Amino acid sequence: MIKDEKNGTGPGPEEITPEIPGGELPLEDEILEELAEAELTDGGGEDPAAVIEGLREENKELMAALARARADFVNYRKRVERDRARERAMAGEEKAMDFLPVLDNLDRALSVDESAGAKSILMGVTMVRRQFMSVLESMGVEQIPTVGAEFSPLWHEAVAAEPTDDPEMNGRVTEEILSGFRTAERALRPAKVKVASFTGETEE
Repeated sequence: MIKDEKNGTGPGPEEITPEIPGGELPLEDEILEELAEAELTDGGGEDPAAVIEGLREENKELMAALARARADFVNYRKRVERDRARERAMAGEEKAMDFLPVLDNLDRALSVDESAGAKSILMGVTMVRRQFMSVLESMGVEQIPTVGAEFSPLWHEAVAAEPTDDPEMNGRVTEEILSGFRTAERALRPAKVKVASFTGETEE
């Protein structure tokens, strides 16, 4: 068993405990005995104690290098996570800045004089919505086409069926219940729609 050089405790996460067949001899004693026998047989050679000490020093250096590598990896992982969190925060701030002008115009639309006609209020809100959609498009987000489009489970969620006698309308969206939005890769929110269902018989 290799003990911790600092506190003399048993094996920790960075320590190695060799398995000795039969458990009769510690690894160092076994090596020392074999080297001693070899020296007696050969009639000379290196001092076994010096060899053992060299192995100890080499093992200590390897353990220190391993500990440094582990610490470097942990620090690198923490740094990457910290950088990612900072990037997400900055991206959120940038997008919030893009929407602030939209909010300003919405406030203006809501602050119109009570005597203003419904038409002028509607025009103001329509302009705000157009600006809002423009910001979404700059972020790579678009509204999912619905009415008249062929139903797609990737982009649409059918909440109702509408019978039709026109076979060409079968499976096409007839009404949008709730708008959906998507990026190039996936649907952020599928559009809730009503879909036409052909109820007649096809001509043979």
